[in-house]
Amino acid sequence: MKRLLSLLLILTLSVSFTNRANAVDFQEELKKLAQDNAVGYVGPFATAFGTAMNSGLYHTAKPHGILGFDISAKISLVQVNDEDLSYMFVVPGQIPIPEDYFNPGSNDTLWLNGNNIWTDRETPTMFGVDTGRTLFADGADAELIAAMQAAGYSDAEITIARGSPQWQNALDQIPSLETIPGTGVDMVPLILPQVSVGLPFKTEVLVRFIPEIDAGDFGKVKFLGLGVKHSISQWIPVPLLGLDITGQYATQKLTAGPIESNNTAFNLQFSRRFGFMLLSLTPYAGIGMESSDIKVDYTVDDPGNPYHGQHVAFDLEGNNTSRITAGARLQLTLITVNADINIGEYTAYSVGVGLTLR
Repeated sequence: MKRLLSLLLILTLSVSFTNRANAVDFQEELKKLAQDNAVGYVGPFATAFGTAMNSGLYHTAKPHGILGFDISAKISLVQVNDEDLSYMFVVPGQIPIPEDYFNPGSNDTLWLNGNNIWTDRETPTMFGVDTGRTLFADGADAELIAAMQAAGYSDAEITIARGSPQWQNALDQIPSLETIPGTGVDMVPLILPQVSVGLPFKTEVLVRFIPEIDAGDFGKVKFLGLGVKHSISQWIPVPLLGLDITGQYATQKLTAGPIESNNTAFNLQFSRRFGFMLLSLTPYAGIGMESSDIKVDYTVDDPGNPYHGQHVAFDLEGNNTSRITAGARLQLTLITVNADINIGEYTAYSVGVGLTLR
């Protein structure tokens, strides 16, 4: 928790994966996985962090005037869907058993289907429970019988083989498999500093930035986000009764240990202010299109693992495609406070507090 609090104080990425006594060392655990299982393990990261980073990008549709600005902290909390807390562990497709066990002198091989050997393969993703699993080869006996039948052994021969020491010797060639734990955190918190500045033509630019920091077991973290929005309502030749309509585009990049996350968002925003300059309430809403992807690059580091030393590198796209946002901003003199809810692939909640001069 001490590490999390220090990150909060400097308004950086808050990752509470290390706030328990039995905290999971995310980077070290990930590096134990070969590529197929790494894809399943980190897959929800693209959607979860894409959702978090694309939240809190605005709290009003009205752009700042020239050199108007706000400096704020945006806090987002994303709930990971239950179905993304686990995945089916990928096991070897075929397991060879020498036929010599049952037919001395034979050079043939019996091939067992790995999916039928390890039948219970559900294991945590990075957001799942913070304990790994042992996958026992509970289907090995039945699969070996099926393989011998397919090879032409009679029922009597199989019965004799099952009563011999060679049967257990053959089954002992099939190991149990160890999976890695999740982080035990199914809600993703994110805190980002944000600065917006007004430009001519009712245009506004946005910058989000975190220099490289050490987020403990999650690795080195750095972040940069840029955005621009422009008033659309100024070009609509009919009275809008105080309604502001604005379009915004933003691109953001987060690097966290062996993972790089890239995200884009386009939002169409609507808002109307009620009140005065020193005290006002502004309901706002938006519809948006967005995308996210992650790049993962590391080398398997697990002595004794048959994949030790394997280079793992892959890209994954998140399921982020669209969102609907609804919220409100309260302004008290130069201080603003806002909160909103975002409905998309994952649900995100965002709040912000800042200093504003429009």
